[in-house]
Amino acid sequence: MTAVTADQISLIERAMEKAIEDVLPITTNNTVYVDTLLNFVTSTGRVCSATAAASRSFAGLCIEIFNDSGSPITAGTGNTGGTVKARFRWGHEVLVNLKTATRTFTNLGKTVTVSDNVTAGGTGVGTAGVRVSMGPLAGFLSQTDKTKGWVLINRALGVSAAT
Repeated sequence: MTAVTADQISLIERAMEKAIEDVLPITTNNTVYVDTLLNFVTSTGRVCSATAAASRSFAGLCIEIFNDSGSPITAGTGNTGGTVKARFRWGHEVLVNLKTATRTFTNLGKTVTVSDNVTAGGTGVGTAGVRVSMGPLAGFLSQTDKTKGWVLINRALGVSAAT
């Protein structure tokens, strides 16, 4: 799957009783979308659209974009002042797209990595230096449809999916 460039309002969440929410500014000149995955930029402490990139760690699922300066928002693009912010959550399961090689029962329970802002993969995503772990693969959409999987999005490391 290719990263999306519009709000999704389509990712399904479950096990919400343990979800944790946070708010952080969006990286300057980076655009994020509602219902997509976010990363922390470790050098700035801001969030950005999730990619497999160096100096990133997983943040969670974007649930809202707002501007605390009182100005209307025309896009979820971060500014220098840090007034455009994303509300995001983690600690629960999200149904995300899975890269083809990750769609195997042997990867259940293994940590998947960010491929793009709506897709998870295994160690086949990028190089070791750019893999961003997002949590364990908890299950598939169904026994026969493994194009999407439930991922317990969190910030804990585990055994990575080898695909």
